[in-house]
Amino acid sequence: MALSVRKLVERGWLTALLGYLAKREELSVRLNYIGDVRLRREEFGALAIATYYAATRCQPGLPEELARTFSSSLEPRRAFSLLLAGLSLASYACKLQSSGNKVSINMSPERLSLEVNGVPAVFNIHCANADDIADIFVEDQYEVPEVLSGLRGRDVIDIGANTGDTALYFILNGARKVIAVEPLPNVARCAEENVRLSGATDKVKVINAALSSGPVSVPCDYDVSSSGGFSTLKGAAPVRCLAFL
Repeated sequence: MALSVRKLVERGWLTALLGYLAKREELSVRLNYIGDVRLRREEFGALAIATYYAATRCQPGLPEELARTFSSSLEPRRAFSLLLAGLSLASYACKLQSSGNKVSINMSPERLSLEVNGVPAVFNIHCANADDIADIFVEDQYEVPEVLSGLRGRDVIDIGANTGDTALYFILNGARKVIAVEPLPNVARCAEENVRLSGATDKVKVINAALSSGPVSVPCDYDVSSSGGFSTLKGAAPVRCLAFL
């Protein structure tokens, strides 16, 4: 998998790989078409997995094609995030396609789109959390066979829904409806936007609230790209700006 990253790295691949193996927290590379970026160790690992599966299950040139797609008019760090998200969705699409599903993907500097058996999942690029998408669609955090096999036609309550990626994943896997509860206001708005773009407003209800036994304080402007690691259990914020359940 690490070798597959060389398809995307113009300079610094070996140094980054050695740093990854030495468990360094940050690694520096120059990506083809994108430029110089500093990656967290887990991002390098996720890029290796996503690039490997996208290239082997789809086509060898797909990683570079996506890098070109996201390079125009975007700063390198943002372009990398979209590349990782796009590769994650592409590798998931290829896995489903190999199992006989009808799948299509459409990546642009404005939207990331995946359609499975006529059911779409669409992400506005400003509302895409690359780390979460990689966890869900490549690392299969929710792919528990006995759960997914019993999901069709069922209702789901998604606590900590983030940008709606998990809610849309459940819909792709046959859920009838999803109640998506997300405490961060701007992230909840992103979830609503992604649900709207996916044409799933009749299936997914986004609620901006935290699940708690009492009032909690939540930051009103938390960054979407790092929102996956937020938890009300990790400490209070100075501003209270939402309801609680």
